[in-house]
Amino acid sequence: MGLRLFFHCSDPRDRADLETKINAVLLAPGEKINRIAVYGGPIVLAHPIVFREEANTMLRQINFAIENFYPEEIVLVGHDCGFYSTVLSLAKLTLVDKKRDIIQIRKTLAHRHPQQPIKALFDVTQGEQVQFEHFAA
Repeated sequence: MGLRLFFHCSDPRDRADLETKINAVLLAPGEKINRIAVYGGPIVLAHPIVFREEANTMLRQINFAIENFYPEEIVLVGHDCGFYSTVLSLAKLTLVDKKRDIIQIRKTLAHRHPQQPIKALFDVTQGEQVQFEHFAA
């Protein structure tokens, strides 16, 4: 398997620690990956008007990764992120809305990079059982 790029929130709190969950469930043993991990992760791309500067920065980061590291796949990982509360109008979004966001982000990136495989996942961990909901292309 070639290099994959994971784009996710970097919240380190136990219930939100996507890095640990990704390592435990989504990676093959010894797999080396590339990451873009920032607070809020990919959600800024779902709300580019609200997060204009952040969205532009993330798009530049993704473009750089595609052009220089040729990822086999981009994996967008969403979760019930607290970063939504940084903007009053987004604080009211439901879990269904947040899942819709990750699907929309995948569609947006697929439109910008039609030859690039892109996967969208959402953390639906229950207790100790780490799980991700997969969204079809």
